[in-house]
Parts: sequence; C-alpha cells; structure tokens
Amino acid sequence: MLESTCFVDLLSTPFSRRGSYLAFANRNDGDAQFGKNTLYLTTCKGGGSGMSGLNAQNSCRQMSMELLCKGQKLPTVISTTPSEVILQSLKGSARFCIAEKSLILGRGTDGLSLRISTQRGAFGSTPLELPNGTWRFTFSDDTGLLIVFRGAVQAMPGGGFVINPDQEGVFEFGIEEYAADPCGRALDSYPAYDEAVAAVEKEFDDFCTSLYPSLPEEFEPMRRQALWTTWSLMVDPDGVTAYQHTMVKMMRIIFESAFGWQQAMQAIFLSKDTRLAWDILRSCFDHQDANGRIEDAISHKSGMSSSMKPPFQGVALDWLMEHCDLSAIPLEEKQFVYDRMAKWTEFFFKFRDMDGDGVWENQGAIETGWEDAAYFYVGFPLASPDMNAYTVRMMDALAKLGRSIGVPEAECAAWTKRADELTEKLIKMLWNGDRWVVKNIRTGAVADTLSLPISAALILGDRLPKEIIEKTVDFIWANGFITPFGFASESPESPYFNHGFTAGSVIVPAQLIMCLSLEAAGKPELAKEMGLRYARTLRDNGMFHIHNALDGKGERGLVAFGEKQLFWSSWASSCYLFLADRYGK
Repeated sequence: MLESTCFVDLLSTPFSRRGSYLAFANRNDGDAQFGKNTLYLTTCKGGGSGMSGLNAQNSCRQMSMELLCKGQKLPTVISTTPSEVILQSLKGSARFCIAEKSLILGRGTDGLSLRISTQRGAFGSTPLELPNGTWRFTFSDDTGLLIVFRGAVQAMPGGGFVINPDQEGVFEFGIEEYAADPCGRALDSYPAYDEAVAAVEKEFDDFCTSLYPSLPEEFEPMRRQALWTTWSLMVDPDGVTAYQHTMVKMMRIIFESAFGWQQAMQAIFLSKDTRLAWDILRSCFDHQDANGRIEDAISHKSGMSSSMKPPFQGVALDWLMEHCDLSAIPLEEKQFVYDRMAKWTEFFFKFRDMDGDGVWENQGAIETGWEDAAYFYVGFPLASPDMNAYTVRMMDALAKLGRSIGVPEAECAAWTKRADELTEKLIKMLWNGDRWVVKNIRTGAVADTLSLPISAALILGDRLPKEIIEKTVDFIWANGFITPFGFASESPESPYFNHGFTAGSVIVPAQLIMCLSLEAAGKPELAKEMGLRYARTLRDNGMFHIHNALDGKGERGLVAFGEKQLFWSSWASSCYLFLADRYGK
C-alpha cells in the first residue's frame, strides 16, 4: 500500500512558498493514510478570521484536487518535497509546484485525469472560457485563471473542471490568482514545470545558505524543515498588499498575519542576514498611528486596529547593534527607526500611565502578549515589571542608536536618565523583596500566581542589583518553572496552572525572552541549558508555538477559526534555528 514521504506533512503545515498566498492543505479532518486525505488548493488571504465566509469545516480550502481513472476517483496519499506537492495513487500521480507568488503549475504523466472541484466558495459564478482558451473563475475574493498547456479541459456543471490527458497520457496546467481581471499574459510566458521546480529549489537553497547552512549535528535533521517553515511564511512588499518591508507571518490559514512583537523576535532569530533582519525590524514601524502605537497584526490588506503587543523592538534593536555590522544600513533608515521607536516609547507614558507615576500599565490582556496569563485575575489596569523592563531596554537602545547617527548628546543622555529612573521606580513598586509582582493600580491588588512572564524583568540585566538577580533566578528554579521541555509559562505547581497559552504551556516567546534575560543577567550557562531543552522539544515534537509542559507534545488540539488544530509556526521554526545554533555548538 502507498505511504506518503513528506518533507513537511500537510497535517502539520499547509504547503506554500515565500511571498505566496496560495497553499496546499489536507482536509480539516484529513489523515496521512492512503485513502484518508483530500488535497486542497487554498488562498490564505484574510489574516486569520477573514476566511472569505467559508464554513468552519472547509475553512479556506477552496479547490479540491482528485485523481480520476476512467471517471472514477482514486484513493491517494499526499507527499511533499521542499518544492513540490505530489498526489499519488496506485495508478499514477500528479505533481504541483507554486511556480510564482500567484501561480501554481500541475503535471500528470500517467494517463490519469485531474478533477478540480469545490464544495463552496471558489466558483461563485459560472467559469467563463476566454478567447485564448483559458478559463476565468471566481477565486475567493479574487479572480482565478485556469490555463491548460497539455491535455483538454472539461468544465463541470455548477463550477469546477476536469483536466484530461493528451494522447501521450500527459496533462499540464496552471492556475493563476489575480486581484483584478486577468492581465492577458501570453501563454508562452509561463515557465515550464521542471524549470519552475528548479527555480523554487534554488531560491530555498539560497535562503538556507544565507542564514543557517548547517546546525550542530543533533539539530541538523530538522534544519531544512525549520528554514522552510520560516521561508514559506515570509512576505515581501509588492505594491499591492499592505506589506511595505519584508515580514514573517505567524502561521498558515489561521493567524495568517505578521505580528509586531514577533517581527522584533524574528529580527533576532534571522540576524545572520543583517539586511534581512534590519528590514524585518523596520517593518514594525510601517503601520503606526498618530499617537505612536504600532499595529499588532498586519495582513495582506490590514488597516489600523486598536490592538497592540509588547514593546520588544528595543531588545531587538540592541541585539542588532551588538551582534551585526550595521555600517551598510543607510543613515536615513536608521533615522526612520530612531524617530518611530521614540514615538512608540512615548506612547506608553502618554496613553498607558493612568496614575501618572511613571510606571505604565496594560489596559487589557491582548496587549500584554500573554492573552490568558493567570495573574490577570487581579484585573486591569495592570502594572507589570516585564512590560516596563522592555521599555527601559528600548530607551537604552535609542540612546545607543542616537549616538551612532549624530543625535545631540543631550537627547541621548535624556533617554539614559529616563531608563535609570524607570528602573528605580520598577524596583520600588514591583519588587517585594523576594520576587517580582504585578499590581492593579486602581485596587492595589497584587497577584500571587507563579507566572513566568513577571520574572522577565530579569532582561534588565546589570541594571538590577545582584541580590535581585540572584533571588529572581532562585525563584524561577525553585518554583516548578523548569521542565524537561523548556520554561513553563505558569508553574505546574501553581494552583492557577492550566494548559492554554500562557497559563502553563511551553511557548516560544517565554523561551526566547528568558534565555536572553539569563544572558543579560550573567547566567549564560543556565540560558544554554534551557535553550537546548526547548530546541530538542521543537526537533522532536514539531514547530508548534505551544507545547505541553508535562509531556512536550505539540498542542495540536487548540482550535481557532474552525481549524481542527494549530499548524507549525514561524515563531517556533525561527526560534529553533537560533537556539540550536547559539547553544548547540
């Protein structure tokens, strides 16, 4: 019986490529076994919950691809390489490649036919044959064009197509996605299938070489899969979408957006390519409102919302200044980042410091980045040491960048002075002598949870007294946060422990932040120990951004937007590469 051979499994992540909104997916209740799958072509536009009005079971899966023999559907398995999806039956196969951002090519050579159909959505109107023999159809919110290069096409009643082979048993076709009417591209301008596959393979190989051409031996087996996951979720400016610089989206189909504080982390993860990392950091400030707040989630046609995420950009800027040669970055780009980051910093003191004491507060769970952290039970507005610590780091980074680009010394010194003052206020207000706490500034309530993010104030490093550093590290190691799989976001010993996102799981941001915090605090050996634990968890259990703190398994069963499970995340794949490379040597 046929078995799939997968570079990446479509049950773990839909298949795509850099810059593309097209992807291949298995059905929502699909399986990897022979005969228990359906291959779908999907457009991932929508940014997560958009989904073009499709029902939960289909999600964004517009078009199914089925092999036929004499009109009879064949049972199949789905295999993948870094550049192709292969639909295999006992009688033959069809191969597919995302040749260009908006173009897929397909080919079959075994005398079989291919049926392209949908349950709802893709063919909202009857397909129309154009004078040049191509077929125009509705493709979600866009327009699709079917081009048959070899074989014959048969339009199905109600929408859909059957592509039959020619006399040599071959069919070749393309499906191109347009935001407007098809542009009348000449048929001979489309790439040949083999040429397209080779071009995709080269692009991916070049990406691997530019960042992580190898990893320490124990992490090498998942290197290319991790790189592919990040590469396939990258988007570049194209003059049509909202993306003005390269960004990295979080996940296919659900959370199909680029999130602000994730871009800051991606800049660190991908900093072996200085130009790429700088562009990704700069992208954080492309969508900034008049008050200085930067947008939380950017999708292909994003508009400003009222959401935001933590100000981690200063940590990333400081990382790039310390670990990369930024001499080739034009002065005007550095000035852009300086100006926008300064405005972002001021936002928190103008619009999130309700009592005016110089320590700012979050006004809701979403903007903390932790969503379901246990300490939220004391309510909002909530002053927390980690959030303010990121702001201290941002002011320090502004002072450093400012000096490098000729900002007057008085202005740079003012940033440092404010950072000093905020550090002192944090210690006075949110250090209780033994541990960091969070506080509702209206009620005075202090949380008594064992929540890891609170201790991320350790990222202040040598700004903190040695006693506070030692007590914070001891608190983390003595209270159950340390698991075989990484840091638990809420200690399993806590009465508030829950599996969720930040109520007890092992999650990407907590691992990075705590590893960097331990390094800043002069504890590199502890950072290495925990970084390696987490890298091994990702290697062994997949590039999910949430893992179970008790067994290390990826949390597949967390449902969002009607999907059966979460998929692999670029947040996790990039973190894997960074930690494996940094600590595995």
